[in-house]
Amino acid sequence: MKKIMVITILALVIAGCDPAGPSIYSEFPFSYLQDVYTGGPPTACDFLGGDGDGLTAAGSYLYFIDSESGIAASEGIPLGVPIADVAGSPEGGYGLAIGGTVLYVVSNDIYTVYRQVLLPEVGSFIVPRPSSTIIFVVCADGTLAKVETVGWTITKSGPTDATDPVAAALGTGGDYIFIADSDGKVYKISTSDFSTAAETTVDGGVNGMCSTPLNEVFVSPGGKNEVWAIDCGTGQHSRTFSVPYPATALAVTSNGKYFYATVPGHGFAIVNTVDNTVEAVISSFGDPVDIAINNQITRALLCTSDLFVLER
Repeated sequence: MKKIMVITILALVIAGCDPAGPSIYSEFPFSYLQDVYTGGPPTACDFLGGDGDGLTAAGSYLYFIDSESGIAASEGIPLGVPIADVAGSPEGGYGLAIGGTVLYVVSNDIYTVYRQVLLPEVGSFIVPRPSSTIIFVVCADGTLAKVETVGWTITKSGPTDATDPVAAALGTGGDYIFIADSDGKVYKISTSDFSTAAETTVDGGVNGMCSTPLNEVFVSPGGKNEVWAIDCGTGQHSRTFSVPYPATALAVTSNGKYFYATVPGHGFAIVNTVDNTVEAVISSFGDPVDIAINNQITRALLCTSDLFVLER
């Protein structure tokens, strides 16, 4: 059995490390690079195009993070409304943010709002389709909107069976989007006609969800020390991972070998998906509410009291 490594600020201070710049000693070799002051706790983060600059939101401000230095590439960009979610456009040229019924498209070159896309309802989640010109927006009433990034127009919108969504993630192949509702049901929904192809129920409800390269999506059930895999083919629960505490936000490395799970009150855990072992539990960076890993597995973002940038 592999040793579970628990890392805290106290342990780092004893070891002679600066607590303002903690290091992670584990089999997953990420270390502290920068922390970015965002004027308030950031609530969502992502990478542009998978490997580009970072992106985060705090309140009504959007921030771009330089991928090399890890510092803010610009001052906070005011959008004037609370930001519900952020994502990078698939090709990496724009940061995307939802505020109310508007999808804001913000240039990563000049850091200004390039376009505003009016949504059919209040938006909740942005789900880009990688290596494409398509993004999906899941609205608060379950309406799904398909946005074409060439021209930034909505090409299709309509209701789904997932009313009151709490999480969303794209299936591995991009032909289905998985949406969880407040009753703990996870719907496998066609991205072509928005019909439901399968559904399953997660005990305790869904705290978080993420895409994977493993023909699965991962979900964190409420109140359980588990992360569930939902098979993208059947739409059903296929395997279970153990985590030391109930998890919320999830992120998977591009090779599928590890997932990160934020665990409120304890930091975050790193789990090996191959043998279902916990590689590390890391509390040095506060209490993350969101987490993102770039495709090259060279940078990670953590939304805590500030934004922490980790490097490999």
